[in-house]
Amino acid sequence: MNMFPMVTGFMSYGQQTIRATRYIGQSFITTLSHTNRLPITIHYPYEKSITPERFRGRIHFEFDKCIACEVCVRVCPIDLPV
Repeated sequence: MNMFPMVTGFMSYGQQTIRATRYIGQSFITTLSHTNRLPITIHYPYEKSITPERFRGRIHFEFDKCIACEVCVRVCPIDLPV
């Protein structure tokens, strides 16, 4: 049996307040650390993103729309379409 339920309630409330303040402070520090970063935007038609040499993305190909421009041959990293 708890002799001082009011005191226990205040202690619990104080612990929750401290925990919430800590979380808010951590998120504020994260926000401030991101304010000094430069934006990473690419103006697509004029600037192309550099893909890594071993990029494993999927090259989209529709056989019905193929006009034999050989772009897929130039883009494919393992020279699969010949």
